[in-house]
Amino acid sequence: MTFSTERLMKFADLMYSCAQNVSDIRAITPRFEGWNLVPGAGLPLIGLLYYNRFNSISDTWADCARILQTVLETDSKKVADAAVNYRSAEALSKAAIDKINR
Repeated sequence: MTFSTERLMKFADLMYSCAQNVSDIRAITPRFEGWNLVPGAGLPLIGLLYYNRFNSISDTWADCARILQTVLETDSKKVADAAVNYRSAEALSKAAIDKINR
């Protein structure tokens, strides 16, 4: 298996894209408030007793999504930096080999 900096950069881009998608999903995670829990809105009256549980789940998801987004963004930058370093090292190695072969 050969090492490809292009593949590494594509992987870093994919990680960053995933981070953005997680951020978008986190932004639209529903949180129930008193005004939007009226029975006429489709939530039965018994559901009003459980909205704190729904909000706890929603808050947990938002926290996890924030952590995942941070990890993906940070690691995608590290992977991209590694690809740039490998690319530079490869170019210097080729130049040194060409100089020796002359």
